[in-house]
Formats: sequence, structure tokens, C-alpha cells
Amino acid sequence: MKRIFKNPIFIVGCIIALIATFAFTSNCIGLTGRFGNMEPDRRMFFISIAMMGFFTIFVPLYSNMEYRYGVIRNKITAGFTQKQVYFSHLLSHFTALAVMMGLYLVAGILGGARDFGKMIPSNLILFLALCGYISALMLITTRVLKIVLVSIFAFFLLNVIYMGTMIGNALLSFVLKGAAKQVGVIVYNMSVFGQWFSRTGLADDYVNPGSLAQVVVSSAVILVMVFLATVGLDKRDLK
Repeated sequence: MKRIFKNPIFIVGCIIALIATFAFTSNCIGLTGRFGNMEPDRRMFFISIAMMGFFTIFVPLYSNMEYRYGVIRNKITAGFTQKQVYFSHLLSHFTALAVMMGLYLVAGILGGARDFGKMIPSNLILFLALCGYISALMLITTRVLKIVLVSIFAFFLLNVIYMGTMIGNALLSFVLKGAAKQVGVIVYNMSVFGQWFSRTGLADDYVNPGSLAQVVVSSAVILVMVFLATVGLDKRDLK
């Protein structure tokens, strides 16, 4: 965490989260049309998706730099296993997310958000969904060590789950029925985009299976991503 808190990219990201959330929530920048007509609470949650963009860049870049500059090799030499190093990075990124979301919540409240009954559960669910996304990014980072490929795969993942959510909206609205639709809703909520859309009101009500189901889905995503990232990890040769 000391290294992350000293990282200029993370520092700039936190500053942007604070300023952008306040400016967007309070509408001091003079938004008009759909955004101008939103209540402060809804504008605040809408801007939260920017954190997904930030961690798409930060997680692969930071962890890959640790590999490339020999930091992780030094930790292995000092007696730590690759799994221990992986979990230290994963939990550090979760903590970094919690710090950024804390600043985001403070800025939103200062900007006029007041519906704490919706704000708190929605952002706790978003936090877990983002943890699932970070876990997926960590899977990429631990399996692909070349920074160019890591960046390509990270942005490919971002685009795939965005397009998947868009296609999911169409399938759930016009194609899937009955049990298939119920399964589709769960799949739809496996990505942070799915849960974000269901909480912003940009998707139909039926795509939201409820807070408990979203917590379970995100927790399952985290566990699966962690398993895939750590299976056989200690046997891998660091080149």
C-alpha cells in the first residue's frame, strides 16, 4: 500500500475522482439535457463508472511494472511465494479501490447527494462488482507478462463486457423467456457494467435480480478469478 499511495497515477486518479464527482454531482459545470435533469444522487452514481476505466489502466500497469522491474522477483528471492505476492497485490488493489470510492462518496455528498438509503447499498454492490473486475484484470496480469499484450487484453476485456451488456439488454428484452431469462439475468449481472446499468436505471427493472443476488454473483466472480489466477502459479518460471 505504501508503494501504491506513492504512485503518481493513483494519486492523480484520486484527485480526479474527487473533483470530477463533485463537479458532476453538483452540476457546477452546467450540464443540460438528460444529465442536467438528473437528481444529484443519480448523477453521482452515473459518474462512478469512471473508476472502471481507471482500474482498467492502473491494475495491469502497476502490477506489470512490479514484474518488469524485478520487484516481484526480489520478493520471491526473499522467501515469499508467488501466491503470497499475488494476494498482496490483489488486496492492495481492493484497498486502493476502497480509498478511491471513499473520496468519491465524500465528493458526492459535498456535491448534494443525500439519498443515503440508496447510495450506501448501491455503492457497496458496485464495490464488490469492481472487485470482481479487478480480479479479472489480475488474472490477465499474472498470466501475461508483456506490457503491450497486457494492455491489449485489458481493454479487450473492457469492450467485451460492455458489448456483452448491450447484447444482453436486447436478448433479455426481446428473445429470452422463462427460465432462460432468469439465467440470462444472472449472466448479465456477472459484469460490473451489468450491475451498474441496473442501478442507474438505464436498463429495465427485471435485469436487477436484487441486492443479495448481486452480492452473491460478484463474490462468485471474485472466487473464480482468484482460482484461475492462482492455480499452478507457484510453479511458474519468472523470466
